[in-house]
Amino acid sequence: MPLAHPVMWGRVCDTRGMEPWHREIVELHELFEGYYLGAIDADDIGRLEAALAPDFTIIGPGGGESSREQTVAAIRGGHAHTSQFTISIVDARLLVESSDLLVARYVEHQETADSVTDRLSTVVFSRAPDAPNGLRWRTVHETWLPAEPNTDTQ
Repeated sequence: MPLAHPVMWGRVCDTRGMEPWHREIVELHELFEGYYLGAIDADDIGRLEAALAPDFTIIGPGGGESSREQTVAAIRGGHAHTSQFTISIVDARLLVESSDLLVARYVEHQETADSVTDRLSTVVFSRAPDAPNGLRWRTVHETWLPAEPNTDTQ
């Protein structure tokens, strides 16, 4: 099923044919992109709230941990803060799947007017029939990727 929110900024990945876990990652990041660009109304983040588990946590690429409430507040605070911003999800892989949990890894590529960053993200989903794509975000851990490939294997 394609995006559940209206897309007005014109840059949308066709998520039909993707596995639900991959579709969920792409669609939620499309929501972030549209929200930060101001293409989505400031009060229209119900999809985000429906996707995050009550005990959701994220460890950002700098090592800080945020709760669900802190994450939602930070996203709300970023509404329409930029006119140039894209997020692309690349190299998405399902690492582990059980009857109640899925673990996936992906690279989140972000571009703004003055920077390009990549972060390696690992997400743990729990199955939840009432959540978008049937999956609820439990935790995410992000790590900055260097601008230049690191040949050090340690």
